[in-house]
Amino acid sequence: MPDDATSPAPRLHRRIGTRPMLAGASAITFLVGTAEASAPDSATQCRAMAEQHLPGARVIEATVVPAGELAVPGQAAVGDLPTLCRIQGVAEPTDRSRIGFEVWMPLAAWNGRIHMVGNGGYSSSIRYNLMGNLVRRGDVAVATDTGHVGDDLEFGFDNREAIADWGHRAVHESIRAGKALTQTYYGAAPRQSYFSGCSTGGHQGLTAAQRYPGDFDGIIAGAPGANRTNLNFGFLWQFLQNHAPGDNLNPILTRADLQLVSRKALRDCDGLDGVADGIVVDPRRCTVDLADLRCRPGEEAATCLTDRKISALSGMRQGARRADTGETIYPAWPVGSEYVEGQGLAEGWDVYWANPRKPDEPQRIDYFRRWSLNDPEWNWWSFDWSTGVDRIRAAMAPLTDAVNPDLSAFRARGGKLILFIGWQDPVVSAYDTIDYFDRVIDTAGGDVSDFAQLYLVPGMGHCALGGGATNFSTSTRNSMPLVADADHDMSLALERWVEEGVAPRRIVAARYRGSTPASGVELTRPLCPYPAVPVYDGRGDPALASSHQCRPPT
Repeated sequence: MPDDATSPAPRLHRRIGTRPMLAGASAITFLVGTAEASAPDSATQCRAMAEQHLPGARVIEATVVPAGELAVPGQAAVGDLPTLCRIQGVAEPTDRSRIGFEVWMPLAAWNGRIHMVGNGGYSSSIRYNLMGNLVRRGDVAVATDTGHVGDDLEFGFDNREAIADWGHRAVHESIRAGKALTQTYYGAAPRQSYFSGCSTGGHQGLTAAQRYPGDFDGIIAGAPGANRTNLNFGFLWQFLQNHAPGDNLNPILTRADLQLVSRKALRDCDGLDGVADGIVVDPRRCTVDLADLRCRPGEEAATCLTDRKISALSGMRQGARRADTGETIYPAWPVGSEYVEGQGLAEGWDVYWANPRKPDEPQRIDYFRRWSLNDPEWNWWSFDWSTGVDRIRAAMAPLTDAVNPDLSAFRARGGKLILFIGWQDPVVSAYDTIDYFDRVIDTAGGDVSDFAQLYLVPGMGHCALGGGATNFSTSTRNSMPLVADADHDMSLALERWVEEGVAPRRIVAARYRGSTPASGVELTRPLCPYPAVPVYDGRGDPALASSHQCRPPT
């Protein structure tokens, strides 16, 4: 998803007020404990960090941020912060690299952990609110701008080093600098290192596990857009299926059509799990006959689909395919993901079959036009879905993709990986994430539950929100767990797995009447480690997670 861009090391204005630490944050700190290393108490020591010499990187500025609220350009202010040492720096692994990074270090009560947060889309924007969540509970927080400014793909035109920075180097170089600065500041190395992110952040997490298995002890990778080249083929396929040849301006299916299809899926499949709760638990069991939506004579087009629209939708439901062999390039998206109620910016397929800023061109077309082919005039209608696929994969996959199922090095050093994705995600297909995880299992020779888990979240759209129980992690956006413990917060569950060897058996997620627990809990549901699915026991209150058990799919 697009994000507003920020510069790598902006000079920010601060509005400071004295506020108590959040109760949830203090509860989390109590749960995980604190590090033995004592935190420095001098602002002078923080400012002295500006003189630190790092291999391949340099500190631009080191400042003390007093407890209170930090205003950041283009984003909501981050409040309730403890006093922290904020370091802004640049890593330069190549002559053409300028990877901006930030490291936030609490002046007191460091708990011994360092935790990096991921990015979204192709944006340079740092998720400062997630950094704030981390430092409130005593973590050192790290983030990067991925080596550029902005959220379009112009930065990669004729610059493969910039693409490599975005594709895999930025996170590695930033956490390496973050660890070095942490050790210098506190006089002790981090005891554990974590990464969490969704979408591109999930892509970054899988990249770390595959390319740099020593960077993190624990990784949360949500909705990973890691099959990046093929994902962009998927977007292009959707656009072409939804337009008459040569017509870039007039989509066949509209957002209203997608809503019609998605709502029919909910009507037809909501009760398959024995509970009518507005959630399709397992779209693999859901079949929607498009013929049921075909317009009858005299029927208003707003309540049905024409033959032309059914044909376009049927083409999309095949997934992107090669012209020569019929091989799937990128799988179709699950039934019910056509439109996600209440999702926000990424509500449905229409956001990712055309560029919202330039609706007459496919979404992410500059991945091909600017990055792969260096041809700003490339005509996507003439694309060869056989040899063209091979050509672009050869050019881009080594720089951007994270699809290697061999995680043996990460596993051997004790790393733990949690993947999650919403079943209704209209951006990254849940079937692609399942395919990757299945290949991890096959490559490892069987059971991987000692180090890797996948959670499929019913009713969730892209990374968050939607009609399901989607509040289960403080380390990802728009998610607020009901309870600050390892049974309800995926981030704490990962920490317990890494530090105590206790793997999650399930995560209890919540759906609220509003956006926070204070608005009231509508229902709770267990998120089950794949391949298990939640099954209602037929006896208890269907609104409670305790009435649903994780069982093998039928």
